[in-house]
Amino acid sequence: MNRLIRSTAALALALAATTGWAQAYPTKPIRVIVPFPAGGPVDQTARALGSRLGASLGQSIIIDNKGGAGGLLGADAVAKSPADGYTLLFSSAGALAIVPHIVPSMPYNPQKDLVAVTQALKVPAVLVVSANSKYKTFADLKAAATGDASKINYASAGSGTTPHLQAELLKREAKLNINHIPYRGAAPALTDLMGGQVDMMMVDIPVVLPFIQSGKLRALAVTNANRIPVLKDVPTVGELGLPKAEAYNWYGMLAPARTPPEIINKLYTSVGAALRSPELKQQFDQQGVEVVGSKPEEFGVFISTESARWGALAKAVGAKME
Repeated sequence: MNRLIRSTAALALALAATTGWAQAYPTKPIRVIVPFPAGGPVDQTARALGSRLGASLGQSIIIDNKGGAGGLLGADAVAKSPADGYTLLFSSAGALAIVPHIVPSMPYNPQKDLVAVTQALKVPAVLVVSANSKYKTFADLKAAATGDASKINYASAGSGTTPHLQAELLKREAKLNINHIPYRGAAPALTDLMGGQVDMMMVDIPVVLPFIQSGKLRALAVTNANRIPVLKDVPTVGELGLPKAEAYNWYGMLAPARTPPEIINKLYTSVGAALRSPELKQQFDQQGVEVVGSKPEEFGVFISTESARWGALAKAVGAKME
């Protein structure tokens, strides 16, 4: 009995110490790993969010770009980090819902080795062609891409990327005969698209919005459920009779598994407050993206659902990590 009492008391003290430590969090700078190179949309969002988050938490937020393998390297680094809230992941869908299905030997399991904090943004894609393209509308493109005689090519940032699979989803739903040309990143793909070497591309709106607004690219459709104010004249895939082609990229924050719930909740609350700040809200509205700020458990379920959806499509089209 005395041994049981001592064990119970020791456990209570340990829990109290853990709770107190979590309440004090954070006491030092927090590193947020972005599993993509600097300058891209995920990195830019992480830096904008990090500035607000640091002010809310009273600590510096250090953005650490660890790109490579479609986000795998950065996500793996977080999965193997101490579960103390001082190393976090800010990623798009690829590393969490697609890469696990196209890499033969994964070094981490997103469902077991990471825990969701919050989905920050929902990012629609837009179907674009060159401003000099003869395809003025989606109907024009579909007419040219239907039948065995089609020679339409579409570019992507690489096999197995979210835009690649979004284009394959559109291809399936619209019954298009189009050929995939994978590139090593969005920048060279867009260069060739604007130069007329490829015919079309599906891409996250923030990446190409400046080119659309400057007249270098023409937008034919967005994958959002509703029209997007910054592209108010561009029809949705639903309006084109393709509601099942609705699809999004998304950005969110995660932490190593076994991070104390008190820390996860504190991060969720702080990130949510930062996302709702007038300055960030205005910035995201101007980029055509939607603030989400979902609860940790909601984001966890969402990742599982997205993984099943994109994983099945990735396998069906034979997507491979390049």
